[in-house]
Order: sequence, then structure tokens, then C-alpha cells
Amino acid sequence: MKLKRLENLYKKSLSLTVLCISALTLSLTTSCSDEPEEENYYTFTGEMVSDYLDSRPELYSQFVKILQRSGMYGMMATYGSYTCFAPTNDAVNAYLAQHHMASVDEMTKAECDTLSWNHIIQQAYFTTDLSDGNIPKTNMNERFLTFSCDSSATGVVYYLNMTSKLIVRDDSVENGVVHTLDRVIQPSKLYLPEIISDDPCVSLFYSALTLTGLVDSIRAYQDKYEDYTISEDSVNKGFIFHRTGENYTARYPAMRVQRYTALIEPNSVYAAKGINNLDDLKAYAKQVYDEVYPADAGQYDEDWTNRKNPLNRFVAYHLLPYYGAINDFTISESGIDYKTTCSMPNLIDATDWYTTLMPATVMKMSSPSEGLFINRKGVAANYSVRGVKVYTPTEMKSVHDADMSAMGTEPNVLNQQALNGIYHYLDDVLTYNTQTRDVVFNDRIRWDVVTMSTEFLNAGARGNTNREDLRAFKAVEGWDFHGHTPTLALRERGVWMATYSDAVDLIGQFDITFKLPPVPANTYEIRFAYGSGTDRGVVQIYFGEKDRMMPMGLPIDFRIWGPDPSIGWVADGDDEEENRAIDKAMHNRGFMKEMDSWNQGGSNNLRANNGKFRKILTTQTLDPEKEYYLRIKLVIENSEAELPINYFEFCPKSVYAGLNAEDTH
Repeated sequence: MKLKRLENLYKKSLSLTVLCISALTLSLTTSCSDEPEEENYYTFTGEMVSDYLDSRPELYSQFVKILQRSGMYGMMATYGSYTCFAPTNDAVNAYLAQHHMASVDEMTKAECDTLSWNHIIQQAYFTTDLSDGNIPKTNMNERFLTFSCDSSATGVVYYLNMTSKLIVRDDSVENGVVHTLDRVIQPSKLYLPEIISDDPCVSLFYSALTLTGLVDSIRAYQDKYEDYTISEDSVNKGFIFHRTGENYTARYPAMRVQRYTALIEPNSVYAAKGINNLDDLKAYAKQVYDEVYPADAGQYDEDWTNRKNPLNRFVAYHLLPYYGAINDFTISESGIDYKTTCSMPNLIDATDWYTTLMPATVMKMSSPSEGLFINRKGVAANYSVRGVKVYTPTEMKSVHDADMSAMGTEPNVLNQQALNGIYHYLDDVLTYNTQTRDVVFNDRIRWDVVTMSTEFLNAGARGNTNREDLRAFKAVEGWDFHGHTPTLALRERGVWMATYSDAVDLIGQFDITFKLPPVPANTYEIRFAYGSGTDRGVVQIYFGEKDRMMPMGLPIDFRIWGPDPSIGWVADGDDEEENRAIDKAMHNRGFMKEMDSWNQGGSNNLRANNGKFRKILTTQTLDPEKEYYLRIKLVIENSEAELPINYFEFCPKSVYAGLNAEDTH
């Protein structure tokens, strides 16, 4: 068993390709090579993490003392799966000097605890498992670490939080992997407004953030959830729940938090548009938002904190009530390239949708091979609206250093991670303009359930969903369980089962109501993507404004499979005309086949699965200024009934009843 495990670990480390390859071509170029430096080839010594550190006192004796005082040393000597980022003695000594201490003995137990937890992740991650962005799982201090790279004279250099360099990496040990750091990891204790204010490259946006008062809208952390309590066992040991003949382990968050993402143009991007000061930015915002909201034009121009003020709208559209690393927004779980394994990039870009802090507005995130883009329309390079690119951490650092040099200033330490959020650089000015509203969003809006509540992303649930460590929830922001709290977990259903591999699982006598996102004004066909199964239930769905919800037809029996006459699913054949006729017949019954732009683990197409459908719930004209809700109620007695929720689809009339037939993607 021991040798087999080591062999698998070794093979994994060798078989994956380095994914941190982000090139920024401005006046400078940063590139990452996938060829490891000679001293960083994978090694194996047969040691535990503790043995590895102990046997190299010239490098790690100071860190070993810290682990011993915190009690973490014993964990590093046990079987499990750990990533240990080990700072060198020089790194620890620099940390001590920074904090005016002469030795580790002067550190308190609490300080040793925090420093130890910052350097340990309870899952093994080789650099080949990681992409430019966040490591998927938090460290033991419940903080995400940013992984990025840079080029040097000797090759690729990897960093954590843009400052701690991996000087030796990927040393495989019996219970995980050790990476050696030249600097101690110190996640910021500042809130998002403070770390933005520390970055001189975004000073113009920060001035607008302050003037509009929105700076106070992104300071919250635990404010709304001070009364949340959960047992220690539920957090650490978790609980077992049973579904479809299998057992899963889930854990509840230790605390409920509010987190935010700020998407910010550097001053250099504004300057390229002729925006050089706050007055220029006010004028730019007024030009855009007077056109989008003509009834409000001129009424709130000097009322900076009013939500209808143009500058306020401009800033608010840059803020999301979610914590979003660049590799969280459309594709979950680092280590699996869904863009090529499952998502078919010739048919559709991997896409997700988000609400913003600008009232009644949403944002589209797409990730073609060129990177992550906001409000893009088209597929891959065949776009009609390019959108605004979000820079990776590697690119962000390059832009920051170049802009600082252009100012004649030595680049300062850049940290995009705050205690309650994260910020990213943009390559162009972001607005909710008429083109975005009327062109980009006049399209099928496929909304993943994971982004329908801030709770899921803010708890770090996306991308951290293996069956042994699922994230469960006792309560969900914006969701009403009507007094019947089911088992609710966010989990990976396997790449062949759910789009982007995310689904919310309900088990029990469920009855839930949640608010739908404020999509642009239009007439929509609203669809619910689901999978049938013998362990499902019979569900009544209601839709409408909160106090005026109406049942959407008869109850839906989720136990019925596609070939049943009530659904009428028939596999596609060679005759496209006949295939479209079958689609039309299904549509008339209130059903649609699943998309053909997602493959089941790289082989079978989702559209070819006779247990996966989209149920047409209703056709409604929606107003973004109104709030609409959906209620899903189990109408049979079954305390073990399961309902996996994947995504909802808002299809505008121009698509479902347009001149051209709606595509199958």
C-alpha cells in the first residue's frame, strides 16, 4: 500500500504540465517556462514532512521550533496529505527582525500557531497542480494563497502572494510535498479598502471609491453573522451523509463571512483613455450612465453617495459581493483543465454570471484561452465584443512594476489579498454601457447556482469539493429553508455530471426559496437544468415576486428518465432535420436536451445523456428593478430525497423565438 501510494504520487508530479504560463506583452514581457530548474527536479526521500525538515537543520531549524511550539510538528509526522511551505532560517530571522524579536523563543504561542497555520495546507499541491491564481484550498489559517510566476536569468520563478519565492519546490515526502520559501508568508490583516489604498497604481479609482462612500460598502467581514455558531466537530471531523448508495464527508464553515472582489483599472489604463484626474473620471462616468439611464440624467450629478449618481454607478459596477480569485470565476478545481477536457471551446466559452454592487446589474465572466474577460460576446477569438480582460496575478505584478517604474518610483510590495476580499487589475475601462446591456446580455444567460448566493464563494466552496471534504451549509445567504433544514452541500458531481463540475446538493424534506438575479429587462424563457434519478423526489416549483409566487405547472417528477413519453427524449441520429423535430416535440412538452458544448469527462456529450435535461419553467417578462424568487418544494414524504441543482437558464425571446433557431450549445 505504502509503495503504491508513493508511486501514484510520483507519477502525478511528473505527468502534469506547469500551468502557470501567463505572458504579458506591453513594453515588457513576462513568461514562464515549463522546464524545471535542475535543483528543483522532483525528489523522493521516504521521509515525512517532519523528517525532511529535521534532517536539514541548516535550512529549517527555526521553522521546526515554530512548528513544535504550535503543536503542528506532530501533524507533520503523521500520515495524511499536506503541503508544507517551509521558510528558511534566513527567512524566519528576517521575520523576527521585522517584529523586533531576537529569537523564536520570544514569540507567543498564538504567534507560532498563526505562522505555522499560514504555511500548511491540508492537501498536497505540487506546482504542476496549480495555475496562475489562488491555490484551491485555504491554508490552516483559512486564508487563500496566490500562486504566480516570473522569469529570471535562470528560468521560471514561482511566488506565493507575489512576495515569497519558492527557492526549492516539489520535494515529495511520504505525507505530501515540501516547498522551500525565501520569505515568511504573512497574509494581510487589512480590509480591502486599505490594501487598495496602499497601491499607488490605482489611486484614481481609490479616490472615486472614497468620494462615493462605496469604500464603506466593502469593509464588512463577519458583521452580519456574529451570531453564527457551529460545533468544532462539524468543522474539523465533519459528518457523513449518504446519497445514491455512497457515503460522503462534509464539513461546515467555522465562520460565515462577507467578502468582496474589486476589479480596478490602473491609472495607466485611465490615462490611455484621456482620464487623468477625478474630474475626468466624473465626466466619463456621466457620459456613459446618462445614456444608460436617461431619466436620471442631470438629477444626481453632485450627490456622490446617491446610488443613481453616475460616478457612484461607475464604481459600484467594479465591486462584487463575492470573493473571486481569477481561477474561481468560471472553472472550478485547479488541476483539471475543463476548458479542453469538458468544455468545447469551439462552441462556447466557459462562462459564469455575477451580481454587482451597482443595483439591478449583472456581469458576465468568460474564459476563452486568451484569459478571463468581463462582458465579452462571441466564442474564443471569434468575438463581436472583446470585453475587458482581468489580469492574472503574474500579469498584475508586471503591470504594477512597470507603472511604478514609469512614475520613477521603486516598485513597492504588491498584495492583492485582503482579510475580506481581493482585487484585480483590468486592461480597459469597465462600464455597464448600452452595448453591454443591449448586445452582450441579449443572449442566453446560463446562471450557475454557485453564484446565486454569495455564501458559496465566500466560504471557499468552489473548487474545494472532493467527496472526502465537501463544504456543507446550515444556512445560506438569501435562501429560506421554511423551517426544514436539509443536508446541503456544494460538491463536485464528477466532470461528466455537472457543468463546470459544481452543483448544490439538497437531501431531505427540502423546501427552499431563493432570489433570482436581476437580468436585463426582456421576455425570457426560464429553464432549470437537472438530472433524473431514482433517489430524486417529486417537486413543485413556484415563481414570482416574493409575496406573489405562483406554481409553475404541475409537480415535476425527477425520478423519470428522458425516454419516458412525458419527456420524449430520443438520441440524436444522422438526420439533423429529424433531430430538430425531436427537439421541438420535447420543447412542446416543456423539456429540452442538455447542451452539446459540455463533454462528459472528455468523451460522451452531455446532450447524449438521457438523464440530463432543461425543464422549461415559465415564460415571463422580467424587470431588473423588481425582485423575483423561485421556490422548490418536495411534495412527497421522503426524508432521503435528493435534489442536485446545477444551473438556471434565462433565454431571451430574441434567442428562443428569433429569426434563427436557437443553437444546441
